Amino acid sequence: MKRIWWAKFWILMIITTISVLYVYPTLSNLNPDTSKFPVKKKVNLGLDLQGGLYMVFEIDIKKLFKENMERQLESLKVLSTSKALPSQWRLGTYSEEDDPRGFLTFEAAQTGEIKTLLKDYYPNMIILGEKAGELELALTLTNRNDIRDNAVRQSIEVIRNRIDTFGVTEPGISSQGSKRVVVELPGVREIERAKQLIGRTAKLEFKIVNDSAMQGGQIAALVASIEKDHGVQYKEGQKFSEYVEKINEFAKGKIPEDSEIVFEKTSRGSGPNVPATWVPYLLFKKVDVTGNDLQDARMNIDQDYGRPIVEFQMNPAGAAAMKKVTGENKQKRLAIVLDNVVYSAPVIQSEISTNGQITLGQGNHEELMKEAKDLSIVLRAGALPAQLDLVEQRVIGPSLGQDSIRQGLTAGIVGCALIFIFMSFYYRASGLVAVLSLMLNGLFAFAALVSLDATLTLPGIAGLALTIGMAVDSNVIIFERIRDELQEGKSPARAIEAGFDKAFSSIFDANITHGIVAIILLQFGTGPIKGFAVTLLIGIVTTLFTAVTVCKLIFDGYIAFKKGELKSLSI
Repeated sequence: MKRIWWAKFWILMIITTISVLYVYPTLSNLNPDTSKFPVKKKVNLGLDLQGGLYMVFEIDIKKLFKENMERQLESLKVLSTSKALPSQWRLGTYSEEDDPRGFLTFEAAQTGEIKTLLKDYYPNMIILGEKAGELELALTLTNRNDIRDNAVRQSIEVIRNRIDTFGVTEPGISSQGSKRVVVELPGVREIERAKQLIGRTAKLEFKIVNDSAMQGGQIAALVASIEKDHGVQYKEGQKFSEYVEKINEFAKGKIPEDSEIVFEKTSRGSGPNVPATWVPYLLFKKVDVTGNDLQDARMNIDQDYGRPIVEFQMNPAGAAAMKKVTGENKQKRLAIVLDNVVYSAPVIQSEISTNGQITLGQGNHEELMKEAKDLSIVLRAGALPAQLDLVEQRVIGPSLGQDSIRQGLTAGIVGCALIFIFMSFYYRASGLVAVLSLMLNGLFAFAALVSLDATLTLPGIAGLALTIGMAVDSNVIIFERIRDELQEGKSPARAIEAGFDKAFSSIFDANITHGIVAIILLQFGTGPIKGFAVTLLIGIVTTLFTAVTVCKLIFDGYIAFKKGELKSLSI
């Protein structure tokens, strides 16, 4: 045999051996922690095969637009005041179309100067209406679209970082529409913990407690009076943020304008029937330091009380800001606020710069440990740009996934067996060559999935089935072409050579077409569609290799073995 044939043969043997090494851990259900097998990778199963959690979150875009409008109006007020153009602002009601309105009031004679400020410094706001001494302002459509798109992208990135730290293999995270994020967590069993970890905003703020205006007892009495007079009550399952908004709405005029009421959850209970205890604080609205200046966060144990705590470290900018605020407010209380809930409010004894800690209070020790761990994860991963509301949830049990795997394997085995029988019967000995190439095709495709850390889903299995179908088509084209060449009176060797040469263009064109479709699905599809596209692309490569290269290699070897004595071909 020629030297080039042996080179191709050994390359095939090396590829086959490597593929077997990658496939074996999955087929034998190898334990990677205890096994000494050289390859420990196993195929990642998707949500539909191993069970898990499917969630759809919706970003509170309306609140995000409102906060953006408030920041710009406050900035405009400060800028106009610094230029001797004093102004005030208020936020008006706005429609469900997420289009907030702001009203800026000023001296009517200064209208021109105010409009110039808006034009020069605030291109993201437009004037919708004008009266004497008042402008009605709104965010531009472009700005709102940018805010919405950035919120979706940032939410996906933050969720991905949190899930990576949580330890979920191959999560699926994608956008849906203009303000929704779809999260698929295969194999997750701690459903509630995963939901809380993903949906937690993790907006960390440090604010000074306004004890000089009202003491704790006065704040508690005010809250009780509002609850009684206005029928405002918090019930389990309700959004606590909505309750706090109503309390602050009815407290206007009774507390300073620069302050707000925020609550501390002082007791987390030791059982499911033990209610939490909420204590009100009066805090200055001004945020002195935020979690954006956080460099690191980790869980630890308080050496004095044995309670879980979260220790954090600020970056240089945050350390400077923290040092300034604590230096200027000694003997006052600094509230550590996470997602508008006070976690602790220690008295500032001395300047604090780089390091600090968040105390979680009292309650069930195991639950506090989990909360401290999850809190450190969300702080390290960063805050979500806006609140996420869970609008859809599906828990897929592992038994359903096992049924899918079993039924898929059964269908695959039956289908492959029928194909093998047909090829062997219709093309005789040459059909056995096709069967061998098909088996190698499946082996190579599966090994590629494992090596690339791809996730196998039900649509992915469909992609593998389609791969076998494309390989069969390729073999049929080649064998029928060889038959035509034999009928024209060519020798078996020349018929094989001509059959492969003339069939290649048709096979290549068909696979290129499939490849273009797969790339489009990969680019614009989501979730399972991408899984199908990945397996299809892998199958195209393995099909071209096995149908053209492997089959040709076997035929060439057979011809060389016969040493020119081949008079007929079993096809």
